[in-house]
This record gives sequence, C-alpha cells and structure tokens, in this order.
Amino acid sequence: MANKHADPIDGYIWEVSNLLPYPEEIKWPVLENLKKDVQDAMGEEKRPPTVVFGSPIDVAKNVSLAQNWGTKSASWTIRILASAIDFSLSAILFIIFGLIRLVLTDFDIDQVTLPLHGMDIPFGFLFVSLPIFGFMLGYFIILEQTYSTTLGKRIFGLTVVDESGIKISWNQSILRNFTKVPFLSAFLIIDLFVGILSEKTRGRNQRMLDFVAGTKVIQNK
Repeated sequence: MANKHADPIDGYIWEVSNLLPYPEEIKWPVLENLKKDVQDAMGEEKRPPTVVFGSPIDVAKNVSLAQNWGTKSASWTIRILASAIDFSLSAILFIIFGLIRLVLTDFDIDQVTLPLHGMDIPFGFLFVSLPIFGFMLGYFIILEQTYSTTLGKRIFGLTVVDESGIKISWNQSILRNFTKVPFLSAFLIIDLFVGILSEKTRGRNQRMLDFVAGTKVIQNK
C-alpha cells in the first residue's frame, strides 16, 4: 500500500501502519478503529493529524502496547536455529569470495601489501575480507530494519521489534547486530550467554545487546 493518499488522515494511518510489522489481517482492524478515533479527534480541524493527534511513531507505540498481536517472546532454541540458517547463508558468501580470492591470486594480487599498524597486510586479504564483513553486517542490519526479519527468522515466523512492539530504528538495528561478523563472534557468544543468565532479560529471551538496544525477537503463538 503506497503512501499516495490525498486525504491526510489516510496518509497518517499509512505511516502508523508502516511502523507496525504485523500481518495486514491482524493490524488493519485495529488501524480502522484508530482512523475513526483520529477523525473524531480532528473534527473540522484543518491542521495536520500529527499536530492534533501526535506523531505516527508515538501513536504506533501506544497502539502496539495496547495490543497482544498474538505473539510471544521467541524461544532461545528457535532463535539459535534461525541464526544458524542466517550464518549458513553467510558461509556461502565466504565460499564465493574464497573462490574469487583464488582467481585473484593467479594475478598476484597478494603481492600488493598495505602497511597497517606496522604490519604488511596483503591487499587480496582486505579485498576479500572487508566486503564479507560489510555484507554480513548489512544482511542483518538492513533486513531487520527494513523488513523486521531475516531469511532465517522468516522461516520460523520471527520478527525483530522495539520493546514497544514497533519497527526498530537504524540505530537499534546497528547496535543489536554489530557483533555478527567473524572477528567478533566470541563477543556474540558472550552476549548470548549473558542474556540467557541475566535476571534483567530472564523470561524475555533477550541477548544483552537486545536489552541495551531496547529490542526483542517475537514469534507467533
């Protein structure tokens, strides 16, 4: 549904809808009631709905907090399985770039080195590794912020949301995902186990970075 509404109220409801990462059949009955409330609140007002009723993000948070949406905190088991699928996809990328590296070696690209911190780092290593790190971060950050899920999470019906239940921001997506690159994998494991053992996240199944970022992973009941 594109935001091409001449009616400012319809456009306003569309913005609120975009912040709620739930199936259309679940959220639209709620949004229809919200539209009636906005219309009643505005009356004959000619000002924008944001002035009369509040910003879309504040309204989306209030609506989400008042709803159950038929979800629950995703279990650790399902989350780990989903992550295994996502990291398997990343492993495929490693293989692809590894093959590229073999081809580049034939052209002696590793003979070119870059001085970093007193060490001569092969350019071929950087040429292959940096795109991998960038892809792995981008995979999680972009998909979770844009679609509130990843391919692995989608298989199990998992959704990443703000603690209020709305779509996460770019900052939240970056914060909760920055350990998901190979050289930080140890920190990801620590992040997971601290989340499992911490009283602050107990019953909510949040990694510590989820707790810090104010995010959570939910699944359909």
